[in-house]
Amino acid sequence: MKIHLEADYKSYAAFYPVYSFDGLLIAVELLTHFSHTTANVAIPQEMLLPQMDSEQRILLLQSQISSIEKNHDFFRQQGVKVTLKIDEVTSQAILESDFLARKLDALEWLELEINESFPDLKLGKDHPGLMALSERFDLSLENYGAGKAPSKAVYDDLFYRIKLDKGFIKHNINRLSFKPFISTVLDHIRPHCQQVIVQGIDDLPGLEKISHFEFDGIQSALFSPVGEEGLATLIHPPKELLGHPH
Repeated sequence: MKIHLEADYKSYAAFYPVYSFDGLLIAVELLTHFSHTTANVAIPQEMLLPQMDSEQRILLLQSQISSIEKNHDFFRQQGVKVTLKIDEVTSQAILESDFLARKLDALEWLELEINESFPDLKLGKDHPGLMALSERFDLSLENYGAGKAPSKAVYDDLFYRIKLDKGFIKHNINRLSFKPFISTVLDHIRPHCQQVIVQGIDDLPGLEKISHFEFDGIQSALFSPVGEEGLATLIHPPKELLGHPH
């Protein structure tokens, strides 16, 4: 069933911060939230995306590019990366459309993010589309450790930034074996990217525990997303990180 986005939903950009453990803003992830015209309830992008056809996904991508263009001075002045999620449909559109590719080329602080469900990720650098994207843009892997793909793409050095899967962290953090386990994971992937980000830490005890490991940053429900008008507020270190020098 095709959903009628324009008729039934209003959309707005939401920027999710990624911080270093000493409170420095190092990246923001752009997601589009929707609210139904008959109910004042926010619906995250990932819930509506499966119901969108290819044309709607590309229109969503274009609106997100416009939002980044409008705020690109902020990203450049602050030295903050902005992450844009792509899937098979939108990655193909970027590779096949000179217009889209040129728009993205002009955004020097842009990073494109895929997850472990990306088709044929297991091929790594032998995946022609993924290789073409990695040669042109900085790539991020969203949910490493979800168990949906082997690590070849990581070991082929295709990603600037790797984010550990939320469920993977939540499932393991309270185990006695967590410390040697996560240290081994970091030792294996750190040589193959510029930054490793932890996700799935959504309370202060978890933050305290994870701050002792060599992660480059954290993306967490502890740090609320903001709209375009609130981007500048993300520069201030969150109070939860002020006691955690890394």
